[in-house]
Amino acid sequence: MSQRLILFAKYILTMDRPKPIEDGFVVIQGSRIIQVGKRKDLYLRPSLRILDLGETILLPGLINAHCHLDYTSFKGRVRYAGGFRKWLSKMAMKTRATIPAEFKRSIQKGIKESLAYGTTTLCDISTSWESYPLLRQSGLRAFVFLELIDLGNPSARDYWKGFQEKLRGLIRSATPTPTFRLGLSPHTPFTVSKELLQLVRVFLQDHQELLTTIHIAESREETDYFRKGKGSITERIKILNPDWNRPRKTSPVQYLNDCGWLPKLDLGVHLNEVDEKDLRLLAKNRIAVVHCPGSHAFFKRGPFRYSRMRRHHIPVSLGTDSLASNQSLSLFREMRLFQKAHPTVSAQEILSMVTVRPAQALGFGDKLGQIKPGYLADLIGLPLPPGKADSSDLAGRVLRHYGPVSFSMVNGESKLRLSLTK
Repeated sequence: MSQRLILFAKYILTMDRPKPIEDGFVVIQGSRIIQVGKRKDLYLRPSLRILDLGETILLPGLINAHCHLDYTSFKGRVRYAGGFRKWLSKMAMKTRATIPAEFKRSIQKGIKESLAYGTTTLCDISTSWESYPLLRQSGLRAFVFLELIDLGNPSARDYWKGFQEKLRGLIRSATPTPTFRLGLSPHTPFTVSKELLQLVRVFLQDHQELLTTIHIAESREETDYFRKGKGSITERIKILNPDWNRPRKTSPVQYLNDCGWLPKLDLGVHLNEVDEKDLRLLAKNRIAVVHCPGSHAFFKRGPFRYSRMRRHHIPVSLGTDSLASNQSLSLFREMRLFQKAHPTVSAQEILSMVTVRPAQALGFGDKLGQIKPGYLADLIGLPLPPGKADSSDLAGRVLRHYGPVSFSMVNGESKLRLSLTK
């Protein structure tokens, strides 16, 4: 049996109660939290290890519900001039010109930056597949979603056969671990054929442990393709694959529903262009939506429909997307951008979008996102500035945090501890 560790902190934001714990403690054994409370109520025994974090806010580790670590090094290198389809084409060209070694360096840089900014769980969409072994070895908790795109491929069945062969080889070389899981990510409803969607859907019936995510209804161009069969995306698809099945008079969400995919979907990313019928379908199928405020601002999207999603009880989590369309992998920045766009939403609710809600979306609602007995010990600490802190606004203080965190722990193992004394 592993030795128990006690963490002391000035404040503990547990995310399962309305008020923080002042002068609190967390007892950890192995990878699990076994006790939480106030310091004065703890019975100390000599066999316990102690780590006093001092003037620190201790809170659950942050969960980035959508990122592309492949593109960390693309920051500022893919210009957006107002056309989303053209930007995607530039990204495709740059991706094809990037060698595996460059992807690896990009991913390693993204892992380092994520850890520094308090992210303990990453949901990475992997185009290169290079993040699979790197995240598995990183010590962070990770869900790697392997991307599928068959636009321009003459045979969906041949593409899927090759994908499965590569997948089996990857799993043989590096099996999942307690902190590492695999998922699948059909890229978008317009870059994955209907036939491939059906093949993957059948595959998932026998592999229900695999999580899924798709970019959906991200741009007006995508909406025009599905509703009108016109626009820049339509014209590009005609060039790449003249025989491509082009839907008519529908929406990306309704199209996926017609394909039988919504019941199989765990994380729907973006959902910027949705109507009431779309929202009802998302709610009915209990789809968790991932919003990326930094990327949303980069592309100058219209207002994100959070209040309408809230009325439909659709859970929304936050992600950073890639640095090709963002400035930072900091979820603190994403929370501040969301707060600026939605000033009536409380800081506590926004903080839940990077803790409680993504944990639930990933099927880890009873294991992650809160500090309580039985939960996994994924924790971070934020240094408190000198002076008396207002405990009534600790969630707001978390949103206003800039720079690195001072402490990080994943699965009961310390990953980062910065000295704050000179």
